[in-house]
Amino acid sequence: MNERKYLEYLALAALLITFFGFFAVKVWDIDFWWHIAAGRSILESGAIPRADPFGMYDAANACGQTVLKSEWLGQVSLYAVYRWFGLDGIILFRAGVLALCLAIVYFRCRLASSTSPFALVITALAGLAILHHTGERPQLFSFLFLSLLFLLLDSFIHTGKRWLLYCIPPLMLLWSNTHAGALMGVAVLGLFGIGYVLEKRWVEGRLTTPSNKLMLVIVGLSSVILVTAPSGLDTFKCIIFQQSGSIREMVSEYASPWELWPVTLYYWVFIGVTLVSLPGFFSKAYLKQGSLVFVLGLISVLGYRYIPFFVLVAAPYVAASLHRVLSRVKLPAVAIHLSVLVIALAFLGFGFKQEKVFQHGLQEQRFPVGAVAFIKAHKLGGKMFNSMNWGGYLLWNLSGTTSLFIDGRTLDPYRVVPYTNILWATPEGLRFFEQENFDLALVPYGSAFGGKRYPVIAYLQSHPGWQVVYQDGLGYLFARPAR
Repeated sequence: MNERKYLEYLALAALLITFFGFFAVKVWDIDFWWHIAAGRSILESGAIPRADPFGMYDAANACGQTVLKSEWLGQVSLYAVYRWFGLDGIILFRAGVLALCLAIVYFRCRLASSTSPFALVITALAGLAILHHTGERPQLFSFLFLSLLFLLLDSFIHTGKRWLLYCIPPLMLLWSNTHAGALMGVAVLGLFGIGYVLEKRWVEGRLTTPSNKLMLVIVGLSSVILVTAPSGLDTFKCIIFQQSGSIREMVSEYASPWELWPVTLYYWVFIGVTLVSLPGFFSKAYLKQGSLVFVLGLISVLGYRYIPFFVLVAAPYVAASLHRVLSRVKLPAVAIHLSVLVIALAFLGFGFKQEKVFQHGLQEQRFPVGAVAFIKAHKLGGKMFNSMNWGGYLLWNLSGTTSLFIDGRTLDPYRVVPYTNILWATPEGLRFFEQENFDLALVPYGSAFGGKRYPVIAYLQSHPGWQVVYQDGLGYLFARPAR
């Protein structure tokens, strides 16, 4: 190995280790807890549930069936990691998956004929763009499977080896049982396949080539696998409902990246670099890559949650296109390798100093840790009105003793609308609250977006039928006096 190659791999290793450290932050995702609770329930019952095992919501609709069935393997896997290795195991697992996705991005950059300087810089930018998408949930598997899918496709384009395409259906089988993002996988696979077939048509003058037939068979088989997965067509129905319904306005993941500035700063830098690279796609030879970059880029602009899907797929194609656009510019490879190495190590050192890398444990300020300890110590239970953001943590810790009102699974108007009305103490919400005859109410001080105080707190404080039994820096726990 020559000195230049050695320095390239050293820079890549430093880059991946640095991002691994920044991905390894404390457990923070509010949905993590109900995912592992579901995984525990599936293992204990030995079956994929048909109804909500926690008795919290009506699972007879498309979204209910999707939540229960489409992610069962991902939930079981996360629970297994947690059971064997605890929270630190979850943190390392999450950081490892995301770092592996970046390693695949770099390798795909090189497969796409991008030079190492472009590949390193674009991989770094991709890592920065997905830095805030580190939730501990089955979506991690979608990031990994999507990366592996395009590693297989790009390797097939580069080598022509058909066995690489044969690996796609088993991958889709795993994916469709792990996370609903498999729908996105089949969609982009279909778009890639159409582009591939058209390219062959223009080059070879006919559609019915052996490679075209094989590509279409793989796309068709993957589609069949998706439809025959446990959640089946319910996944399509649920995504359409969530995209067009009122839920989209209530969940930050569906917000446009414009609305979440400056968290999305590096994503917009990536968009800028992508726009600069566009002239490099103006060729029949790059139809499939250019179409994917355009379509996924447009989708990502419309929804924050789609940013990683766009970045992880598009980054290698953007790097290669930049190389074509700037082919006359001779980049000093050794200097760039050395710069990436030094900058990555500097950021890693900064992370250690600020205690932002290689963390362990739980971000306690995001969860009602103190209230749960109080409830357990005083053996409280019954029917509870609770914050949706805390529902998963409560479900994991109080299952069997407390009946919760809501958690992150219940993204339907039948539960979210009355929940919102209760928090803001509207006449309709208060009537519903009294009708439900709750025994406990665990309410944060105010909205996570803007911090405005929830009026239901003042209502409960002044109500003779309720009293504050616990209070900390996060909110109040109310209980009815002994009757």
